[in-house]
Amino acid sequence: MNKIAHPVQSYSYSERVKRMDKLFYEDSYVKEFEAVILKREEKDGEKTVVLDRTYFYPEGGGQPSDTGKIGSKSVIKVYEKKGEVYHVVEDFPEGERVHCVIDWDRRFDHMQQHTGQHLLSSVLLKKYGADTESFSIGENSSHITVTKEFFTEEEIHEVEKEVNGLIYKNLAVKSYFADEKLIFKLPLRKKPQVKENIRIVEIEGIDYSPCGGTHVKNTGEIGILKIKKWERTNKGARLEFVCGFRALEDYQKKNSLVNFLTQVLSEKEEGIAEHLQKLLEDYKEAKREVNFLKEKILKEEAENLVKKSELYGGIHIVYSLYEGRDPEDLKMLGKFVTAESKSVAILGNKRGDVADIVVARSYDVDIVVNGFFKEVLRTFDGKGGGSAQFCQGGGSPSRLELAMDKALKFVIEEINKM
Repeated sequence: MNKIAHPVQSYSYSERVKRMDKLFYEDSYVKEFEAVILKREEKDGEKTVVLDRTYFYPEGGGQPSDTGKIGSKSVIKVYEKKGEVYHVVEDFPEGERVHCVIDWDRRFDHMQQHTGQHLLSSVLLKKYGADTESFSIGENSSHITVTKEFFTEEEIHEVEKEVNGLIYKNLAVKSYFADEKLIFKLPLRKKPQVKENIRIVEIEGIDYSPCGGTHVKNTGEIGILKIKKWERTNKGARLEFVCGFRALEDYQKKNSLVNFLTQVLSEKEEGIAEHLQKLLEDYKEAKREVNFLKEKILKEEAENLVKKSELYGGIHIVYSLYEGRDPEDLKMLGKFVTAESKSVAILGNKRGDVADIVVARSYDVDIVVNGFFKEVLRTFDGKGGGSAQFCQGGGSPSRLELAMDKALKFVIEEINKM
């Protein structure tokens, strides 16, 4: 049965703001509640509503906001500004008194992730003296950045084991506002960022942290915490983790992948890594052999093209048009052609709705290819560039021959100047 909060005594707008009627601090488990709309605003195409009381959590502290419904209208996001909580809605709800519903699946997910982070940060601090510098709940996983620069896989596994041991103890999680005297006595994991209305989230005997987020009532509701990966950053180490149903979903995806690999490879789970490593090595070796043979074939093709090409002013001009060739092969062919003495290559290639062109010359031909290549590109609406010796580009297939002819015209003009 949904937990519903019923309306309390009504106050004026100014009194409501002063009372800080942000009820998400008091009970994270309320899913539905009644409220009165105090203010409607529209600015830059965004519609916002301010309620006299709200259980909608506004984004902050690394935790995204709640979503849900106010009346029949969807709440897109929620934020706090100057002490007021603004609910961004798809459209203004009708009436003044409204029934509000929080997206519980999203809320509970954030509660699992945020409480899991408190345990993770506490364990990292106690085991390695690693302070948590930042925290965020993302769409698929959560992240923290800590002051320890590097973790071994063994250390990560030890952290996971300890955190999940605390989860299974089903420790109580409490939240309360503390005055200066109490703050002084508490073994806080981090200093408060505010000086008044300091809210403490306490995990029984384990962690005391100033925090305004929503949390589960006991650690058992976190379910499980799994660190997915970790990496060094310029601020320390960044850990990516998932809790609760996110961890279950992550395991389901990985288990499906493992089952797929065992079937495809006809291999047991424990042999998959070794099998894949062997396949990768075989692939690299096969690729080296293919590249060697391809290079040999292209060299022979280039030599034949030069032999069959027309001589103009003592220079071999290779002019060839292809269809469906790999653009990398075209580049390599151009380089092999111009590896021959006194040679120029003008090569074109059509592949679907794209055309490639290569214009190059050998080291002993005094032609500055990039001096006229822009004009060649303009001929077929192309883009590209290169050096004085080798240029390449791509453009419209329907005008490729015109571009090649333009390049040939420039080449002949340059040879005539020699």
